[in-house]
Amino acid sequence: MRPYHKITLIYLLFGILWILVTDTAAYLFTHQIQIFAMVELVKGWFYVVLSSAVIFYLTREAFRQQDQASKEKANIFYSTIRGAHHVLLNYLNQMQLVTLEAERVEGFDADILKLAQTLSEEASSELRRMGEIRNISPEAIHSEFFRDRQSQC
Repeated sequence: MRPYHKITLIYLLFGILWILVTDTAAYLFTHQIQIFAMVELVKGWFYVVLSSAVIFYLTREAFRQQDQASKEKANIFYSTIRGAHHVLLNYLNQMQLVTLEAERVEGFDADILKLAQTLSEEASSELRRMGEIRNISPEAIHSEFFRDRQSQC
């Protein structure tokens, strides 16, 4: 059940029970109209205070659960980023070995070597930026990683 459904349902049940129980009690124990009116007034104020406490507790719990879920999602995101970092940095290190070997080969195209080094440096830079992300939203991530490509279009 979604938190807003739960809060609404509990408040509804609380209100119905409050009215049924307190109106019945007030009717049974007061026989004068003036006393009954005073009991109704006090009962109304008490209801406002008590229902405010119930709403406070329920919304605090809902927000606490939502905050916990957000933290868990952030932890999953950062763990995924760390895993991707590890895999891609290993790959870049292996590419550095390939580049070193290619440099030893006589007649290997120097432009290709330069391109490989440039691409490795760009990928390494992107990985560092990825590790610095703090705003975890699809829009923020998209704008962070695709801004260079958007400006080139």
